Amino acid sequence: MSQSPTGPQGDNLGLQSYRQGWRALNRLLHENKSFSGNETNNAFLNCGKNTPFADVSSTIGWDFSDDARAIGLIDYDHDGDLDLFVTNRTAPRIRLLQNNLRSESNFLSLHLTGAAKTTPRDAIGARVEVHLEKQLIPHLRTLHAGQSFLAQSSRWLHFGLGKDAVIEKVVVHWPGSGSQTFTSIKANQQLHLTQGKATATPRKTRRNPALTAAPHPIPEKSSVARIIPPAGHTFPNIPTANGEPLSISETTLIALWSRTCPHCQQELQSWATKAAQFKTSNIKLALLCTDQEHNDQANAYLKSINSPFSTRMAGPEAVELLDALHASIIDLWIPIPVPTSFLVSKEGQLLAIYRGNASIEQIIDDKKFATAHPLKRRSAGTPFAGRWTSKPAPSSPQRTAQQLLQRAQPSLAIDYLRSALTKPFFQSDKFTQSDNLLLLGQILGQQGRPTEAIPQLEAARELIPKDIRVLRLLATAHAETGKFSKSFAILNNAISYHPQNLDIYDDAIDIARKANDPTRAFDYKKQSADNNPRNPNLRYRLTLSQLEQGQPLEAIANCKTILGTSPKFLEAANLLSRIFSTHSRERVRSPQESLALASRLCLISKNRNASYLLSLAYAQANLKNFEEATKKLKLLTAVAPPDSKFTKEVEAALVKTKASQPIRNILWK
Repeated sequence: MSQSPTGPQGDNLGLQSYRQGWRALNRLLHENKSFSGNETNNAFLNCGKNTPFADVSSTIGWDFSDDARAIGLIDYDHDGDLDLFVTNRTAPRIRLLQNNLRSESNFLSLHLTGAAKTTPRDAIGARVEVHLEKQLIPHLRTLHAGQSFLAQSSRWLHFGLGKDAVIEKVVVHWPGSGSQTFTSIKANQQLHLTQGKATATPRKTRRNPALTAAPHPIPEKSSVARIIPPAGHTFPNIPTANGEPLSISETTLIALWSRTCPHCQQELQSWATKAAQFKTSNIKLALLCTDQEHNDQANAYLKSINSPFSTRMAGPEAVELLDALHASIIDLWIPIPVPTSFLVSKEGQLLAIYRGNASIEQIIDDKKFATAHPLKRRSAGTPFAGRWTSKPAPSSPQRTAQQLLQRAQPSLAIDYLRSALTKPFFQSDKFTQSDNLLLLGQILGQQGRPTEAIPQLEAARELIPKDIRVLRLLATAHAETGKFSKSFAILNNAISYHPQNLDIYDDAIDIARKANDPTRAFDYKKQSADNNPRNPNLRYRLTLSQLEQGQPLEAIANCKTILGTSPKFLEAANLLSRIFSTHSRERVRSPQESLALASRLCLISKNRNASYLLSLAYAQANLKNFEEATKKLKLLTAVAPPDSKFTKEVEAALVKTKASQPIRNILWK
């Protein structure tokens, strides 16, 4: 699934399959599912000759259910055997599997250093032979880089030598600079071998280094998951079931709840007893009930528990919006649970999300994030203290908008982006801001609203004038409103910025056709070919247009140019053969060249290409070899698929050859 597409260039079916695989893989990631189907990891022991492998997974403690992705080998405790670091997609992200088995076998560990002038210092590629007394075949190891998927093992070469092993010599074959032999080396050592030095140097190390506790304490487990989003994250305008939007004019806690949820009941009862604290802290509590019932029933329940708060019914749109917001922040496609609460500032900035029962004390404390520095917000959103090496990432409404688009809610995505872009707290660099405007313009365009899309795209263009994505969408939007002159001006700018981008030319050709301007479409084809001389497909496309425009000599010249730079582009040779045999102008035709080209194509394809065989029939008919041409056409008729364009072309040619008439292409001027 991680391999690149293997089909030929232009194989759209293969590319679609490849992308479909990646989408399926990403869906597993976002849904927090196992790649392996929650299978346990396995380890097998080689029991020797003529003995099957034994499953020792359980015995050595390997059978945990993590999604293990990579293995790194290292003698971590320097005791002469290899330990394993295992990385996982799921938690814990890394495991140390320490080998504590007792063994009487000997070992040797070697670290190689090359002489910088002749061999790289890391000595990657070196091959080491450890020769033992009374053994004809030496132990071999090669020093590699990048030995495992997403992991790198230790550069120390480890040799397991067995019991009672005596080392005769060690031979190092340095990459590109000869061999070197080391003697007087004893087993059970960790040695440095340096190119050019005659003796080995023991490694200075302490045995069995202990894993020390982390300097920062691990946070205690809590019944509530508290999520602090990046600064500037916009809370959406929430519609309620009765159609009235949920207005936010002060710091507000929006809480999703259900009458059937015991945790919701517990939370609401706790809040009811602390209603005064909400009031004195200037925090408004807005309850949204997710039950499929009338609002008065939900309020009756609140009254029964002596709650001073009222509730509204959360309609499908409200739940969809909050679910999309929730998924965009935690990056998991898990339906939003109840109870879940959102703390929002009076300006509409999302301050915190609480999954589970949230205490009023925590809510009041988190109110400070409305004015807190982004660095403080980022630190508060992580469970461990530490040193950051980068600035806080700017908040972007794109993730939430994309989540809404995946839910087939383009109108909600448009409203959310428009709202986010007008918020005073929204902090973003020009690149992120341009991307937001671009997405808004793109959605508006897809919804058939180009007039509304243009101002958004123009604003994005002012921020990043050469952004090809913006220029393409803006040109398309102007074309859809009938303003073709503006569209072509933008396309010409885009071509000047990105002369080798093929998508721009495709857009320009399509828009020229919509504008009923074939001359301009032809000019764009010529520009694309001239600016991309190494792409034979573009020049071939230009050649076909030249034939349609009544420029056969120019088409012939282009075919020869293609074959000169790309001799394996056989379609150009096939087209050239067709021009020489079927063009309506006698001075353009070249019967012998046509026959030579078609014959060579059939020879190369071993007469298995129907199009080349048809070209050969055309060439023979042009030379008045009507009998041979008719035979080939009859054979093609028998193998051609019924009711196809190719079959009709063959049948039309057959009518001509039976009447002893050459074939002429009436489409070429």
